[in-house]
Amino acid sequence: MKTKQGFNLRNVCGQDLIVAEGEENIDFSYIISMNESSAYLWTKLQQMDSFTVEDMAELILRVYDVDLDTAISDCETLAAQWAQIGIIEGDDVPKVSVTTINHVDMGDGNDDKKKEGDTVKHRSFFGRLFRRK
Repeated sequence: MKTKQGFNLRNVCGQDLIVAEGEENIDFSYIISMNESSAYLWTKLQQMDSFTVEDMAELILRVYDVDLDTAISDCETLAAQWAQIGIIEGDDVPKVSVTTINHVDMGDGNDDKKKEGDTVKHRSFFGRLFRRK
């Protein structure tokens, strides 16, 4: 896998966002907000020519106290989500079933912001790190 060209991490008003830049990404219609941990992972992956789920898990294991199985499982889900919204590409993107996410429970106490019909992702490691607005 690799990150797609033109999707860069920017800090906007204190929030880390993936921003689509360039003419090839003009139709990109997502706002991808990341906390410090997922921004760390994105920054590291952008520095690599290509990466695997295992590479992602290794990066996470370097800085977080999480077991290998959880890291791999959550990285598979995250890679599938990122592929679904079009910010990574490759023949080795995990074939994990991913529900379109309208809201991810970040464990931040803002559950009152959910609307009827919102999908709530389970609170896995990345479920707490990655969200799409």
